[in-house]
Amino acid sequence: MADSSAPTRVMMAVNESSLKGYPHPSISCRTAFDWTLSKLVRSNPGGFHFLFIHVQVPDEDGFDDMDSIYASPEDFHQMKRRDKIRGLHLLEYFVNQCHQLGIKCEAWIRHGDPKEVICSEVKRVQPDLLVVGSRGLGPFQRVFVGTVSEFCVKHAECPVITIKRNATEAPQDPVDD
Repeated sequence: MADSSAPTRVMMAVNESSLKGYPHPSISCRTAFDWTLSKLVRSNPGGFHFLFIHVQVPDEDGFDDMDSIYASPEDFHQMKRRDKIRGLHLLEYFVNQCHQLGIKCEAWIRHGDPKEVICSEVKRVQPDLLVVGSRGLGPFQRVFVGTVSEFCVKHAECPVITIKRNATEAPQDPVDD
């Protein structure tokens, strides 16, 4: 039986904004974080332990704006360093917020398909709850874009809460975040 005095372990999947880029969190994950603070944590920060995971999706060809003709081993090392720094800056936003509120937290970066990696990390870490943001895409958009939150609800081995971003914050193109 679980220790009732142990803090509730909440895993949160976070990603960068597709509009602002790194180190800005997406509207969806920032909304989910704010909702979790206001509705779950409230005035009991010591009762929670947040576990932040950021999954970096590798480029299909391994290059961003670089011409592959001029690639060298050092180019790959620089790209990996840059991606790691960007991910750390994103996680820093959430860790700083938790620190200011007195909430214990951990944060880490993984690489791969976000929906698969998040569910794998849930299995490994065994949080009490997984919180993910949702863009609130319609059925047509979900067919082409797919949703991490929908996959996690079906496959994560713990309770999952999905939080839709506020309609007032939704960009013109609902795929953006």
